[in-house]
Amino acid sequence: MRWNSRRGQKTAAARDLSAVRPEDFAVKVPRHQFPLGVVAGSLALVLRAGVRLQRAAEVLGLNWSWWAEGGRVGTYYSLRLWLLRLGLYQLCRPKQRADDWMWLIDHTMQMGERKCLIIVGLRRSAWEAEPRPLNHADVELIDLQPVTESTGEVVYRQLEAATAKTGVPRAIISDEGRDLHRGIGLFRQAHPETAWMYDIKHKTACLLKHEMEGDVSWQKLIDEINHFKRRVALTPLACLLPPALRGKARYMSVDVLVAWAEKSLTLLARPKLLADLGLDAIAVQDKLGWLRRFARPVRCWREMLQLIEAAEHYVRHRGIHCGAVQELAAILPPTRSRRATKMRQRLLKFMQEQAGQVAEGERLLGSSEVLESIIGKFKQLAGEGGYHGLTGMVLSIGALVGNTTVAAVQAALTTVRNHDLSQWCQSHLGPPYKASAGRSPWPSPRNKNGNHYC
Repeated sequence: MRWNSRRGQKTAAARDLSAVRPEDFAVKVPRHQFPLGVVAGSLALVLRAGVRLQRAAEVLGLNWSWWAEGGRVGTYYSLRLWLLRLGLYQLCRPKQRADDWMWLIDHTMQMGERKCLIIVGLRRSAWEAEPRPLNHADVELIDLQPVTESTGEVVYRQLEAATAKTGVPRAIISDEGRDLHRGIGLFRQAHPETAWMYDIKHKTACLLKHEMEGDVSWQKLIDEINHFKRRVALTPLACLLPPALRGKARYMSVDVLVAWAEKSLTLLARPKLLADLGLDAIAVQDKLGWLRRFARPVRCWREMLQLIEAAEHYVRHRGIHCGAVQELAAILPPTRSRRATKMRQRLLKFMQEQAGQVAEGERLLGSSEVLESIIGKFKQLAGEGGYHGLTGMVLSIGALVGNTTVAAVQAALTTVRNHDLSQWCQSHLGPPYKASAGRSPWPSPRNKNGNHYC
């Protein structure tokens, strides 16, 4: 701890949020009944340990009663407000203006017609010092823009508005969603210095989808698998059932079924393994023997998947630069089948197109998977309110990114008021439902219909 004479209060050191100390419970926060330790510790449970908001107070009550003064801990509603205030603080915190920002953008949707454009970013100079896969702490929240209708023109205006915070970015990394692609195209017409990098994961998924959609063997395999499931689901052979394909973006999980097919073919070729597992070898051969017909396509699919995995791993770790094509060609595994050779050529062509946007001595991101991870964590965090549509919980994304410290929590509680949250929600999500006569809808966390205002 150090003393800030200007504010006349103790200020927490720049420690990670999970490093709450007993002395933090003696630090009073202006206009708050709970000390800094209770607030920071509660947020650490949610953000670091993945405890649900509704359960965090119970966990604190069971384990921290000897730390917190009088054993008092915040309720679900208090913790929710702390989380949103931290998120709004991170969103509004001034960013360094520079010409080497790299933005990662995508939309998130919940129930209802509203969706939100998320922009996170980092400086190229910071990443080039140590090229590696990004984690949540490496990026900053640049902007959140909820809308009811998203078109290319809307996305363009949103991107232009975000330049007021960081300046024009050097690169934008995204998937090829129609409105995003159109909006980025308009933005690049106005700012030719900005490069658009197509996320490698989405690109490889599209290449794989193109190959698999017209593959008769793949469609036959899916049909046989569905028939196999119906035959053995309630038998001792149920342990051999394959995992289910994802309903959305199912071609991103082809590797799961290919891995199952390879393991099952190994079992069919080695009956002793079946005996070790306590399975009837004759029954397995009868119910699963059809899989042998797919041995050759499985080997071809595995070759393509190995190429894709190698390309994704390279881009995650090394990014896109002028020598990327040569380096990738050297590490891609050799191919035997014609289709795998074609996949190799398409990957190298894509890498060449991407590298054509990079200046000599420059290295740009080529993967937006960290943003996909952030959105996934947000949906898990907001899952309990997801059926009410997009609410102020979208601000919690700000708490999920960056290097959140105990000092940042203290600054958020000091500078962001409940009124600021209410204003942001009303201006970005629309006015709340009418509350009971004569009562203000804030700070009550729910309206008369049971929905969150913010």
